[in-house]
Amino acid sequence: MLLNTEKEYFLSVRDEVLRKNPTKSTRRNAINHLILGDELHYLDETDGEWAKFHCRRSSGWLKIEWVTGQRLLEVNFVDIGQGDGCHVVAPDGEILLIDAGEGVGFDGKRGDNMLRFMNWRYNLRNRKVADVDGVLAEDPDVMEPLKIDYGIISHPDLDHYFGFLNLFKHPKIDFTKVCHNGIIERSIQDGSSSTWMYDFGRKVPPLPYKRKYHLWDTVLTHQEMVTLLEAQSSSSKYYMKTLVAAHENNPNASFQFLSQPQNYLDHFDEDNLLSLEILGPLTEPIEFEGKVRQCLVKLGNESKTKNGHSIVFQLRYGKVKMILGGDLNTESQDYLAQFYSGESTKLSDLEKDLKKIKAELVSSPNLTLTARQNLEQDLDEKTKLMDLIISKTKRKFGTDIAKACHHGSSDVLDSFLRAINPLATVISSGDNESHSHPRPDALGAYGKSSRGDRPLIFSTELARSTNEFSYPIKFYGVLKQLEERMNQMTNARDKEIYRLRMENLRDSNVARYGMITVRTDGEQVIVAQKLERARSSSSKWDIYELKWNEKMQAFET
Repeated sequence: MLLNTEKEYFLSVRDEVLRKNPTKSTRRNAINHLILGDELHYLDETDGEWAKFHCRRSSGWLKIEWVTGQRLLEVNFVDIGQGDGCHVVAPDGEILLIDAGEGVGFDGKRGDNMLRFMNWRYNLRNRKVADVDGVLAEDPDVMEPLKIDYGIISHPDLDHYFGFLNLFKHPKIDFTKVCHNGIIERSIQDGSSSTWMYDFGRKVPPLPYKRKYHLWDTVLTHQEMVTLLEAQSSSSKYYMKTLVAAHENNPNASFQFLSQPQNYLDHFDEDNLLSLEILGPLTEPIEFEGKVRQCLVKLGNESKTKNGHSIVFQLRYGKVKMILGGDLNTESQDYLAQFYSGESTKLSDLEKDLKKIKAELVSSPNLTLTARQNLEQDLDEKTKLMDLIISKTKRKFGTDIAKACHHGSSDVLDSFLRAINPLATVISSGDNESHSHPRPDALGAYGKSSRGDRPLIFSTELARSTNEFSYPIKFYGVLKQLEERMNQMTNARDKEIYRLRMENLRDSNVARYGMITVRTDGEQVIVAQKLERARSSSSKWDIYELKWNEKMQAFET
């Protein structure tokens, strides 16, 4: 391979050690521990089969055969505390953010880990953007704002969308598209309370051939969104404030409603090496007052409805598949399984019936032969129907790596988890929350429903076992030293230097600990988490590899 200082390069092997000297062993020669897909910058220096690169704020030597010029797929499940936040870098360099956690609330009490992660990853604090922080357009080091191609809000729950607020308002970030699930919380208009479902807009009463209400005011187009935002620009609703911030600070950004009839997210279709198939939410054409609109069904109360209609993707890259989505619940899993299987029976009803039949067989030893045979026949028929529904649903939802529904909540169907049937599950949950996520029974269900002898379950909360900036981790002591030095400074410039050093340290800590990262070229796949205490300079990551079995045509651990 002919190397060029103007090109980007990437590590093409599972993991390797960046070395001080190319001719010596790794012992006492290690600078840093790199993993598959890490970005490398060639420093125009070679020594036989070795070349010098800069990576992870370090410079050292790697074998040229360990390097590729093709960017890999990178999916980072960021430890954003309670909620979800997923950062995706596509092989062509496009950036997608799927949810962003709680962010900083108007009470100032919530964390803002996604923003800190983006600050660290893209060095935003030191990025020079024209007309920001006094930077002039003619400055030789001036750069364009960081382009985020897609900001995707899976559904309007605070712990998924509110972290976008400060990202949308950030003067050094520019969003191209903001995607949503069509359910927009809004302030109630005068004289319309009787026609509004909670704050989601009007609901259509059940029609003769429909048994459920539907959300008539699902926002379907960019123009509908803009019209709503301009009418509700002073709304007190947090979600509306977040979307207003997106519109006002990214005037060229378009809003896009995602739902199953669309099939794929724009150009990420089946003809692309990387595809993002939209599995949910599902819409139905509903006629009301002489008009027809694509509507979302009311799945229950406000929480059930907005969670259940989360945007869900099946990501495919080469041979690997990943389910990415929000907070599906039992109601939505029933609804999705009915749609994709074409069967009208609910999985939840089958689970209840089977449990009841099995309990009756065990607890009633004096059943007549005929009664026992009838129960056994009923058990057999319902088991076969459940297996059929699971098999049909699995054609769409079966995957290798899954982001767990609703942070490890118990509100999931064991049968639906069997349809997902992953090798690895990633659970995003937070400290200091009242839900006790992930729930013990949910963890057991994920394990039972996964494939392989030892399926993998990752947790952002467990990957970082202490609060970000609290005692006793080493960052606490370093931050205290920096704070003391900052307070000793007598001029504003020196104080600002120390303040930025503290912020950069906080950004780095959030980015490095708790995050679960998936790296793949479509055939090689690793899932990795940073060790909170490195074993050595050459051993900083806990890495698990999924290996392709050619005979089975499937990945295995």
